[in-house]
Amino acid sequence: MNKNTRYFNTYIFLTTFARQLLEVFIGTFLYKMGFSLQAVLLYYVLVMGFSIIIAIPCFHMCKKHSNRLLSIIGIISLFALQVILDTMSKKTFYLYIIAFLYALYRRAYWIARRYYTLQVVDDKKNIGKKYSIISIVNQLGTIIASYIGALLLQYFSISIITKISFILLGISTFFLYKLDFKSEKNDTKLDLIESIKNVPISSIICISCYTLQEIVKYLFPLFVIIYVKDTYTAVGLISILTTISSLVFTYIYGRLINKKKNYLKLSVLLYVLLQALRINTKGVILILVTILIGFATKMYEQSFQKEHILLSKNYELNNYNYVFETIQNLARFIVMLSLYLFISDVKIMLYITILIISLSSLITFSTKAKNN
Repeated sequence: MNKNTRYFNTYIFLTTFARQLLEVFIGTFLYKMGFSLQAVLLYYVLVMGFSIIIAIPCFHMCKKHSNRLLSIIGIISLFALQVILDTMSKKTFYLYIIAFLYALYRRAYWIARRYYTLQVVDDKKNIGKKYSIISIVNQLGTIIASYIGALLLQYFSISIITKISFILLGISTFFLYKLDFKSEKNDTKLDLIESIKNVPISSIICISCYTLQEIVKYLFPLFVIIYVKDTYTAVGLISILTTISSLVFTYIYGRLINKKKNYLKLSVLLYVLLQALRINTKGVILILVTILIGFATKMYEQSFQKEHILLSKNYELNNYNYVFETIQNLARFIVMLSLYLFISDVKIMLYITILIISLSSLITFSTKAKNN
């Protein structure tokens, strides 16, 4: 493992731990605070709408300056978000403020992180193995943080989480600035329109469907609070079970998909079937299905990431990152806005989202650009 990989994995662990202390609980926190379900859904619509707009200056900033600066902006935004969540009242205008900060944090953090991931996973022959290591580090941070965050919210307050996050995020910046990628600095022009023209339609559809998992992640904690058990610890426990089962499977499957076969279509179907089953179970069965979903989610993620990374090799990384970001933000916004406007039941929203995700099982992800 080279120096950049070690520093990047340390950065991922620290930031993931700091983020997961609170991130998975934001929707449920707002709901338990007294905001209506429609208000919470409006918050998510705003997040996805702001994301489309914010991504544009983020890419130009990282191009003009660096992805490190973008990462720092994301870290500062996350800290500001936590401070406001700790002091806000039940007024609608606060939803706009925290939605903007959350969108800024997500876009700045993930645009930079995805860029560095594509830099670290630079060996076409070992994509699965290298990405699986990054994924394991991410999951280790999530496992510990999710339940700690739930306990802190259940029995204490957000202010404690904010202090812990501040320390961890501060330490993470040291490792961020230790990264050294010469190819980060280049004069290639950002050209979204030209780049996106060269992405196969099949790949655009697969990317769009894949990124809708984020909507499932937003909605399912609300489903737990409304239909299963109204506690943060219930949400935290389900998150931990999913992550642990993912972790057990990640490295084995990461080595398996280095072979010529890819199980993307199979993983989509497995993910969708188990998500549908989870919505209709409770008690011990819910726990068992949740464990299996961790397996299916990781299988889907790693199968997709192999194709996604191979496709990215046909482009200058900033341009490909811009394309991916645009596709995912538009897909999430369109679906979330439609759910908000026409559906009022969280369970039905989940059904519709996983049904759309299932469409990618009918399509083959192309790893070749149109002009190749």
